[in-house]
Amino acid sequence: MIQLQNIDFSLLNRFFGIPKTKIPQYANKSLEEIMELEAKEGNKKAQDYKKILSDPDKILEIFKLTNLENKFIILQSLSEQDLDSLLPYLNEEQLSLGLNFFTEEKLVELSKQLPLEELIGMMLQKFSVVDILSLMEQSAMDKFLNEPDVDRKYSEKYFESLDYKELQKIMIQSFGYEFKEKGSSEYIEYIEGLNDKDFKNFILNLERNDKINLISGIVEQEEDFLLLFKPEDIVRPMELLMKEDKIKLMSNLEAEFLIPMIQELPKDLTQIVLTQIDPKDFAEVLARDFQDILSSVVIFTKGKI
Repeated sequence: MIQLQNIDFSLLNRFFGIPKTKIPQYANKSLEEIMELEAKEGNKKAQDYKKILSDPDKILEIFKLTNLENKFIILQSLSEQDLDSLLPYLNEEQLSLGLNFFTEEKLVELSKQLPLEELIGMMLQKFSVVDILSLMEQSAMDKFLNEPDVDRKYSEKYFESLDYKELQKIMIQSFGYEFKEKGSSEYIEYIEGLNDKDFKNFILNLERNDKINLISGIVEQEEDFLLLFKPEDIVRPMELLMKEDKIKLMSNLEAEFLIPMIQELPKDLTQIVLTQIDPKDFAEVLARDFQDILSSVVIFTKGKI
């Protein structure tokens, strides 16, 4: 049975016709037991008490759901499945408070479980594509450049966009000092004249920073190319954030993505998160789905009358 605190005993008289003088004899009894005893004595209000338990406004008042402790006590009686059904009543800010219960490592793991498009959107709210690429393994970048969908035309367009000094540096590093005195048009003509095998070797052998800038330039032309990377490649910059900054970043997610994360918390911590539920919403859910729970409530105990 559930034992609540801070109940207004005058409500027993108002809603159920039970005078204050009878309260002591009902200590430690559930609401259902009290109503059964009262009904036997001809109390008509007690006979219809379940009608009251189907009225959210009355439930809100009787069980003092604005009282955080009462709300928590009732939540403790619900199953994990029942608790999960209540999570959609919380907004993003309320849900994100539950992220504080996870370790930093777990927060990163949860982020990796997001749909890739959602993970990328979250990361780009704080980091640039270059930030992400700067912490990426060389093998991940090479795999990207080898993807059939990443046509060489995107790379060629990137090289065409470079200023002369930058392009000159790449050409000298890639093809030798003999390219020092050539003009931009000659550089571009040479690059575009390479066969596919030589062109692929050219971009795969770029120095790391040049490769990062190339991939960034390709993604700038087609952002969906970021979907070719794996979650562990995208999420690396987040690993360097302090826990509070990780949570702040994740709090930008929509509720549909935060809810599965909160569902991974132990039951007792999920109950704490759900104490934020709006009392009116909670009363409506209790009236609709959990009248049996309300019937089992012990409104007062000996020593607290």
